[in-house]
Amino acid sequence: MCGRYTLSKSIKTIESHFKPVRISLKYFPSFNIAPSQISAVVVNSQNQSQLTEMKWGLIPSWAKDVQTGNKLINARSETLHEKPSFRESFKNQRCLIPADGFIEWKGKKPHYIRMKDQRLFAFAGLWSTWDSGEDPLNTFAIVTTEANTKLSPLHSRMPVILRPGDYAAWLSADSNSLTSLFTPGLDDELEYFEISTAINAPKNNEAKLLQPAGQSSFTF
Repeated sequence: MCGRYTLSKSIKTIESHFKPVRISLKYFPSFNIAPSQISAVVVNSQNQSQLTEMKWGLIPSWAKDVQTGNKLINARSETLHEKPSFRESFKNQRCLIPADGFIEWKGKKPHYIRMKDQRLFAFAGLWSTWDSGEDPLNTFAIVTTEANTKLSPLHSRMPVILRPGDYAAWLSADSNSLTSLFTPGLDDELEYFEISTAINAPKNNEAKLLQPAGQSSFTF
């Protein structure tokens, strides 16, 4: 499961990494992205990559209630092709979710997971448009897989992290050709450490949240 993540890099770094043809978002770095918040995604729109923004928590187009999105923040890779909530999005509406780290809890202790070189990367994502008759709402979910050896002491699941060479395929290839991307990897490229429980509150959003536990102080 992935219930929090970070995207703290500059917009210039994000643009340089993903090279979108079009950009349509108001971007602010975030050190504590939580479900129901708005965040950056990259989609394939009319055969062009677009950096835009969506709400975290996928609401299928057929859903009757917007609250559905509160439950669908993650999508298990093993069942994407059969779950009604994700099946159509997996076929036709996949996205890249820019990130530079994510948080996982072991018991009540949060841990920050990132690349050892602290580089930007992308989660595999799905998106959908929910139209209630008012303004259409674009939402997304993070695809997960079995945890790799490095992260399994923390949790049994982890987000699917895509390599840059796989971005184009994830956005536009036939869904039947993508299963190899779900294989857990990156054991030698990830690191993690315990951080303050101040990360538990979605309202907290500052760089010191991600310092190793004991190195920063917070006032509640």
